[in-house]
Amino acid sequence: MRLSKEIVILLVLFVVMAGGTLWYVIDRRAKNRALPPVAARTLAPEPPALPAPPVELGTAETERKTIDFSSGTAVVKDTPEDRAALEAGLKDIAEATKDVTFEAQKPAATPKK
Repeated sequence: MRLSKEIVILLVLFVVMAGGTLWYVIDRRAKNRALPPVAARTLAPEPPALPAPPVELGTAETERKTIDFSSGTAVVKDTPEDRAALEAGLKDIAEATKDVTFEAQKPAATPKK
């Protein structure tokens, strides 16, 4: 009795899949047994860090300093790079506004009675 070509291919695929599954299960069990006992492992997620105390803006503490809101709370930073960027920005603003003037509005004429 001769097996057809399709049956032989299916049998080979089945043997390869069964071997791969067995290898995976045996490897996984070996890795799990190598871990410490469940009681020694930490299963709970890390508790969140305590939030920073609120920063009051517009005080002497925050004057001419960088306030970083990227973490969700205000963090006051005062590094040399931040100070240099702040000074450069203030120079740009002063340069851009040095020729800008605004005239005061003339009072509207009040009707005489």
